[in-house]
Amino acid sequence: MRLSTKMALLLLFVPLVASAQYRDLDVALSNLTRGFGSGDPQAIVAGMAVGDQVMLQFPGLIEQNGFFGRDQAAYLLDGLFGKVHPSAFEQQNAKKVSAEAQYHITGTWTIQNAGKPETRELYITLHSKDGLWSVVSIRSAGK
Repeated sequence: MRLSTKMALLLLFVPLVASAQYRDLDVALSNLTRGFGSGDPQAIVAGMAVGDQVMLQFPGLIEQNGFFGRDQAAYLLDGLFGKVHPSAFEQQNAKKVSAEAQYHITGTWTIQNAGKPETRELYITLHSKDGLWSVVSIRSAGK
């Protein structure tokens, strides 16, 4: 009896993990702003679909760049945020490209790099599938 109860509880949470994407663009923008504005990697990773590989590129800030799964991305972002101490993210431009089912976001990201305030542009691409939005790529302009 205990085993079946545990199994039932486990199955309740499986759909939540499998649907780790943003339900709409407002939620996506809110989470991305919180994630990059206050250094919360989980707010960003919440928009990465399970099994997908996401392009992450932060030249001059960390050496690793390329395609990463959710767990790797969370680890990488946590390390990045520990190093650069984000303080703000402001969306500058957003463009929906319906033909590609994508949404392109350009934002200004304020960080403390080596103890000095610095502003960089971030380029974020989201992709829509089955009504949900997931992160495809996050790139920072290099210095």
